[in-house]
Amino acid sequence: MAETAARHWVAHGPDDLLPLPILYNYRHSIELSLKWLIRKAAQCALREGYTGEEDLSPDQLDKRLRTHNIRRLADCLNRYLALLDLPKVEQRIDPESWSQLSWLDSEDATGETYRYAVVGHGADRAPARPVQQNVNFYEQVNELHKLAHLLWGGYSSHLGEYENWQIEYMEAMDTAGY
Repeated sequence: MAETAARHWVAHGPDDLLPLPILYNYRHSIELSLKWLIRKAAQCALREGYTGEEDLSPDQLDKRLRTHNIRRLADCLNRYLALLDLPKVEQRIDPESWSQLSWLDSEDATGETYRYAVVGHGADRAPARPVQQNVNFYEQVNELHKLAHLLWGGYSSHLGEYENWQIEYMEAMDTAGY
């Protein structure tokens, strides 16, 4: 949805109705990708025999992933990537992606800024975006687009291949009688 709306915005010129839905949908896509990657990294760690202090069971992951906070999710993914038998450089989110994730978290830490006009309850209600900011929208959306595709297409493919390697290795070890 975000990409379709962004392409429309680029092709037809600026439309004041589109920036927030575009930002929200990219943000939501990135959040869901991080959650999926966390689950996949946890599964891989458990398959490798992880027995550390953090409970990586699906029930505990469900509880841990009940957040919309991008920073918290990115930190969790970094922790879980570090549990895997990957080259050191692949055990963390790359610096450029980390920078974009940090920016996104600073803009919308709760997942509400792009979703609602007003946030909070009762006396704490306030405008979600109290200060108008001028940004290079095209550049920012392009960066979010690259990040969303890298997380989904790059990181998820890499973890998928890692998982396939794990499964093949375990099958070979079983066949060999180990």
